[in-house]
This record gives sequence, structure tokens and C-alpha cells, in this order.
Amino acid sequence: MNRWVWIGSIAVTVLFFYLTRGVLLPFLTGLAVAYFLDPLADRLEARKVPRSLAAAMVISLFFILIAGVILAFWPVLQSQLAAAAHTLPKTLAGIRPWISETMQSLSAKLGPNVMGDVDSMLGSVSTELLAKLQSLAGEALKGGLAVFNLLSLILIAPVVAFYLLRDWDLLVAKVNGWLPAAAAPTVRDLATKIDTVLAGFVRGQLLVSTTMGVMYAVGWSLVGLQSGIVLGVLAGVMSFVPFVGALFAAIVAVAMAIGQWGFDPTHIALVAMIFVIVQAIEGSFLTPRLVGGRVGLHPVWVLFAVFAGGEIMGFVGVLIAVPAAAAIAVLVRYWIERYMAHYVPESRGKASEKA
Repeated sequence: MNRWVWIGSIAVTVLFFYLTRGVLLPFLTGLAVAYFLDPLADRLEARKVPRSLAAAMVISLFFILIAGVILAFWPVLQSQLAAAAHTLPKTLAGIRPWISETMQSLSAKLGPNVMGDVDSMLGSVSTELLAKLQSLAGEALKGGLAVFNLLSLILIAPVVAFYLLRDWDLLVAKVNGWLPAAAAPTVRDLATKIDTVLAGFVRGQLLVSTTMGVMYAVGWSLVGLQSGIVLGVLAGVMSFVPFVGALFAAIVAVAMAIGQWGFDPTHIALVAMIFVIVQAIEGSFLTPRLVGGRVGLHPVWVLFAVFAGGEIMGFVGVLIAVPAAAAIAVLVRYWIERYMAHYVPESRGKASEKA
């Protein structure tokens, strides 16, 4: 009976979050901020600072720091966004003749009916691409903000973060008290493992993405790319999605280089070289040091989780994909260990030897 109560409770909770996904973003943002700042609040509390004051100090400092960074870089970002808006049409205009010549050459070799009308095809692709981008932007706004627009997000998320951070230890103790005595040790152990994996991956990946974004921005700016800072920020944010995010950022940077310098092999090679160097630093130094193999989240699993979350819950699903993937990975490993211990004699023998 207890098992079905737990299953039913989990199903109702999942359904509730799915139905309210349109208004979850401010609350998920506040929850994430409270989760990541809880260790700092705990340190202040250990120094005899009242919990409410510690939470207020940490939250205020966090959001003031973010606002200060945005305000400090906003003039540069604004000018570079304007430059990007001016360069993109030039990029399309520069690439289109080359694509047309290439397609016409292939058409001459393979036959006119094989390649079709190049201009019509390019026009159709451009129209579909713009429509898709508009659709994605609309879905992001609709699914992520809904009733709470951007102003509501800015106002609500700090309030949610403050109250959750203030009462974090009380909430954890309350949930801990609800656990049945027989299952409590197992649940606590799994929760500890999930917390370790989640904190190790997300906090480490935040540092990796930030460092990569700075390196991209500095490198592309040094080689003269007009929108180097904006593209660096884009590359850093998208590096959370393995492989695809970095590749997309590189393609955008090369496209912007073509729009700025034309098909100049030297400048295009410099832009591509910055991408290769940053990727090499990330693979050989940043990820091993800041994330580490102890996390146990394979990049393919993270990639699948991000796409699956986006398909199921839209923009909010993308945001919660990595935490959900971390929790599911821990649970899957737990059930595999139980299966091996019960049904595979060799694993029982090895387990007894280790014990």
C-alpha cells in the first residue's frame, strides 16, 4: 500500500509541474539560486550571523553582482548586437553566391533535375529558418514566462530565493521527518549522492562555461571580430549543451567572419583557430579540473536530457534537464547495483570480498 501511495504522489507531483510549466520559471530560478547559495549562507550562520540576515546578505550581493555586470557591459553588448544585426545580412549576401555557384556546378554534373532550382531552394530554406527562429522565440516566451513577463521574473525570483534560502535547513529537516523509518537510510544516501552529482556537475560546468565564454570573447575580439564579445557570451552559454552548442557557436562565429571580411582565409582561419584552442583547453584542463570524472554524467546523456526536456516542457524543460538527468543517473545506478547484487552471483562475491 505504501508503495502505491509513493507512486501516486510522485505521479501527481510530476503532473502538477507539467501543467504549471508556463509559470515555473521564476520559482525554478529562485530555487536554483537558493540551492547554490546555501553553502555560503551556512558559513555566515556558523559565524553567528542570524539566518534571515545571512540569506538577505547573500541574495542581495548575488543579484547586485549580476546587475552590476550587466550594466557594466551593456553598452558594449548593445553596440555589438547592432553590429551583428548589420553584419548578418552581409553574411547571407556573401554566402549566397558561393552556395549558388557550388549548387550549379553540382547540378551541371549530376543533372538539372537532381539539384532543382537553387534560388527557390535557398529562399525556402531562409524562410523556414526565420519562421523556426521566430517560433522558438515565441515558445521560449510563452513557455518560460507566460503570466510572469521578464519584469515579473526579475521581481519574483529574488523573493523566492530569499525565502527558500532562509528556510532551507528547516525544509530539509521537514522532508527528512516525513521519510518512513525503513527506507530513510536509503533515501538519505541517494539524496546525498544526487546532491554530490548535481553540485559537482552544475557548479563545475558553470565555471567551465564562464571561463570558455571569456576566452572566446577575448580571443575573437583580439583577432578583430566585431561581435566577438556577444559571440563569446553565446558560446559560453551554449557550451552547457555538449558538442552541439560549441559547434553552433563556431558556425555562427565563422559566418560573422565571412560577413565582416568576406572569404578571407586568414581571418576565417584565425576565428576557427580560437575555437580549436578553447576547445582543447576545455577538454584537457577545464573539464577534468572543474567538473571531474567523479560526476559520472556522460555528455551524450546530458545532450539527450536537454533535448528531451525541451520536447516535453519547452524552455523550462531545458533548464531542469541537467538536474533531472543527474537524479535519474543516480537512481539508475542504484537499481543496477541492486540488480547485480541479487541476480548476478559474481557481483555478490565481489561485493563480499570488498566488504
